[in-house]
Amino acid sequence: MREHFCMCDDTGCALHPSNHDKGCDPCVKSNLKKGEIPSCFFRRVHDDINGVEDFSIEGFVEFYVRHRGDEAENEDA
Repeated sequence: MREHFCMCDDTGCALHPSNHDKGCDPCVKSNLKKGEIPSCFFRRVHDDINGVEDFSIEGFVEFYVRHRGDEAENEDA
């Protein structure tokens, strides 16, 4: 079976690709239905997402603005 690309390290999540054979689709669909952005997008901006409670598009924009100077930290991601 072909492995799916995934940036998420939350392997405890039932929607994580390591827990089924549908790739990231279930996670993305679930988040879009809730009006949210997957946590892997937040982690791409900054590794530490502890304390993030707002995964909405607006919450992502605020998180990005707050951490945009930290890009060098995630250049290799």
